[in-house]
Formats: sequence, C-alpha cells, structure tokens
Amino acid sequence: MSEDWKKIVKQNEIIISLLGRLAFNQDKIREIVTKKKQNPEKYVEGYNACDGNRNVNELAAIVGVKQGTLSPILQEWEELGIIYEAEKPKGRFYKKLFPI
Repeated sequence: MSEDWKKIVKQNEIIISLLGRLAFNQDKIREIVTKKKQNPEKYVEGYNACDGNRNVNELAAIVGVKQGTLSPILQEWEELGIIYEAEKPKGRFYKKLFPI
C-alpha cells in the first residue's frame, strides 16, 4: 500500500470516528454491546478488539463464544453503525468507532 493510500485510509478512519462520536456516546455503545448478554464485559472486550486486524474467529475467541453466535451480533452492530467492515482480503475484519 502506498504512503498516499495509507494517509487516505487513516484520514477516513478519523472522520468515521469523529462522526461516530456525534451519533453515539460511550454509554450508548456500551448499552448496545451489552444488552441481554450473559457475560457483558466479554462483549465489551470483543467490541474493543475490533481494530480491523482480527477476524470473526479471533473476536469470537475473545468473547468466549462460537463464530456462529458472534457473526449475527457483528452484523447487527454493523447495521447499527457502531462497527464497520475493514477492507481486507482473506476474510471479514471489523473496526470499532472508538473504544468503550
């Protein structure tokens, strides 16, 4: 990846994070992430691990659930706009708006 491309990607991530802070505060994201979860703090840990470098299997291991359990949750979070899919070959990688 060229240096110019890296700068554009970083700039876009900053813009997304700033816009996310306008739409959501930390308490609202925490509420979404932990709602009706048996082990809510593990889901917070999983959300915070969404750094664009971990795939669904790795995130599921952090949360302590199977991939099949976490996949629809990640899809819901993406639909709600609190994570987004990072563009990468070899799988689906997710990035959070900001840590909670």
